[in-house]
Amino acid sequence: FTSLMYLAHERRSVVSPYFVPDESLLAAITSAALRGVEVDLYVSEQADQFMVDRAQSSYYHALLEAGVRILRYPAPQVLHTKCFIVDDEIAVMGSSNLDMRSFGLNYEISLLSYGGDIVGQLKEVVADYAARSTVLDYQTWNSRSIARRYTESVMRLTSALQ
Repeated sequence: FTSLMYLAHERRSVVSPYFVPDESLLAAITSAALRGVEVDLYVSEQADQFMVDRAQSSYYHALLEAGVRILRYPAPQVLHTKCFIVDDEIAVMGSSNLDMRSFGLNYEISLLSYGGDIVGQLKEVVADYAARSTVLDYQTWNSRSIARRYTESVMRLTSALQ
């Protein structure tokens, strides 16, 4: 996954209900954004698991600082699609979340597609998510409470166990 993230030249869309990246995945996404690639991250406004929700959101500050656009799918609905699209040409979809548990512990499967109908169909699905989602801005994110920030930090520390 990480090596495919580095391939983007223009645009990358990432959709995951559980986004708890390791350092290499976070670096791939933020470095792409910093070099001018448009990166959109689609997540649920509120994940269906408290600990994952807080661990996931602990990464938003670094992502927003790098220029990643975070789109949150409205609660109470939970976004469950797991895919990413690179430069409108390559798509990966499957059962793997973008977290270390999926990469290292679970038996997950993903399909890589270059061009063809699958990429176009996934782009349509992601466009529908974009129409329904709200963009998280840096100012709003920084106004969250101290208690919220604390729980994010604690859950990030325990994210390998979740």
